[in-house]
Formats: sequence, structure tokens, C-alpha cells
Amino acid sequence: IHLEKEHADFECIDCHKRFYSINLYQEHREEICEYRCVPCGLPGCTELIKWFDMGAHFLSMKHQTILSIVTTDICIRKKHTSDTANPFNVDSNIQQELMAINENIDSISSAVDNSLEDCKRLNSERDHIQTKNNDILQQGKEIGKELQSGNEKFKKCMDGHTETEKQIDDAKNSRWPTKPLVLDMNDTITFPIAKQPNDINTPFSIQTPEFCTSSWGYKLVARVCSTYISGEEHQEYLSVHVSLLRGNMDLILVFPFPYDIYVCLCDQSKQKKDIVSVIKTGDNVSVFNRPSSDRNNEFGIVKFCPLKFLKDPGSIYLKDGVFFIRIFIDFLNVGSYSCA
Repeated sequence: IHLEKEHADFECIDCHKRFYSINLYQEHREEICEYRCVPCGLPGCTELIKWFDMGAHFLSMKHQTILSIVTTDICIRKKHTSDTANPFNVDSNIQQELMAINENIDSISSAVDNSLEDCKRLNSERDHIQTKNNDILQQGKEIGKELQSGNEKFKKCMDGHTETEKQIDDAKNSRWPTKPLVLDMNDTITFPIAKQPNDINTPFSIQTPEFCTSSWGYKLVARVCSTYISGEEHQEYLSVHVSLLRGNMDLILVFPFPYDIYVCLCDQSKQKKDIVSVIKTGDNVSVFNRPSSDRNNEFGIVKFCPLKFLKDPGSIYLKDGVFFIRIFIDFLNVGSYSCA
């Protein structure tokens, strides 16, 4: 399909159909095109005839009239030649027969050459078709692998959906988990934030429970709040900040904290319209150094998203008084993140 759309460089001059292969173009011109015009070939007939109308042209009155004239002329010339030729000149007659035989040989040789060229063309097209068939078979195998991989991803998404529903139930009960929190196998952690639509209109600041990158990893905490920008902008935003906490394993961990932190506001409508932003740890190294006190200064995204995204009555982010903030630590330096 890509070749037909982007590389169809050969155009039929009669029907203007385009082809990406010279072989397909020649086959179309010689065997398929209904609009291809060829000369009649009869001396005196100068018409260009569509090849599939050639039979009807041969039977037409004009062609038959010209054919009659040409036939009569040939007969007259042959009779004249017969009258003037010397019947006793045997060498001359033999010479004429030899010339006729040579002409027939030349005609047959030309036909053989054309047949050989056709054989070469057909062999080339056969090889081309075989190559395309092999490519299609290989693509079929790759598609099969992708379908299998897609089924595995779908199962993984369904498992994540079940976990999200469980977190919604926890948020409705207004309880934070009491056990120490650790990133899941996808290097993410999701916090349900319980907030009724009416409460969004008043300033708020909510700190998440402390969480660790692993049982022996870094310890962090996040804060989600509303921010009002005065002046000409006159806008309200949802802000997300992150702080490094003093942990038990800090002495053996690498500092400054070297991994980018992705923050995601989850779309609960399954339209994949999640809002994602990244905290680059290299932008403010001091707050990601080894903590010398219980916690470092926080660093984050003040204008994470307009607060109206949560205030909207039809919000896809706030459902049943709960919105979700997901944090992803990019340990593998992927460079991007999608909540899906």
C-alpha cells in the first residue's frame, strides 16, 4: 500500500493509471489497458484503434474499403511484373525465391527474439512475485507475534484496572495504607486523592504517605496542592511537588538522586487522555542531594495542569470524589511515560 501511494512513478499515457513497478506497468500496457491505442497496420489506414476494438475495426466499412483498394493494387502490380518478367531467366527467379526465404528467416528470428525477451520478463516477474510472497509470509509471522504480545499487554492492563478499582475503594474509605509503600513492578505508585467537587474551589494541600523505590532504596514523599497565579495570568493550577527523605540505606545509595520522576494525572474515562509531566532531577541538584536532615526541600511542577480539569462537572479525572496521581521513577532512562 505504501509503494502504491508514495512510489507510483510509472503512468499509463492512455488511462493515466499509475504503477510502482516497471513490470506491472509493462504488463498493463501490453495486456490489460482497455484504452491502449495501436495503429491499424494496413497501408492507407492511419487510425489509432483501441486494441480490444481492433476486431470491430477490421470489419468496418472504412477498413474493408481500404483493404479492397490495397488488394487490387497488389494484384495489378503482380500481374504487371508477371507480364514483364523473363520466364526463361531461371537465375532471376531463384534469386527472388532466395530473397523471400531470407525475409521469412528474418521475420522468424525477430519473433524468436521477442519470445526470448518475454521469457526473461516472465522469469523476472516470477522471481519478484516469489520474493513478495516470502515477505508476506514473514510479515504474517511478525503479526502473529505482535498479536500474542498484545494479548499479554491486555491481560496486564486488566490486572492494573483491577488494582485501580481496589485503590478507588480504599480512597472512598478515606484510608491511606498503613504499611510502608514501595513502587510496584512497573516502577510506579498511584495515590488516590479524595476530593469532592465543591472542595476543589477552596485552597488545599495534601501530602501523600512516604514511599520507597524498593525495600533498600530511596525514600520520598509527594505533595499535591492548588496554586493560584495572580496578575495578568489570573489562573488556578494543580501543583505536584516531591521531596527526598532521609532513608536507612542512604549511605550506600548514589546521590544526587539520578533518576527522572514522571507525574501523571490519570484519565478515568479510558480515553487515554492522561496528563503527564516530568521532574528533571538535574534541573535542581541541591534538593536531590543526600538528605542531611529528615527531609530536603521540595521540588516539583507548579503548573502541572489547570485546576479546571478537576472542577469541570464532566471531568474525566475526578470521579466519585477521587482523582489519581501516579508517580513513575525512570530507572531505565526510557525518556517517556504513558499511564496506559
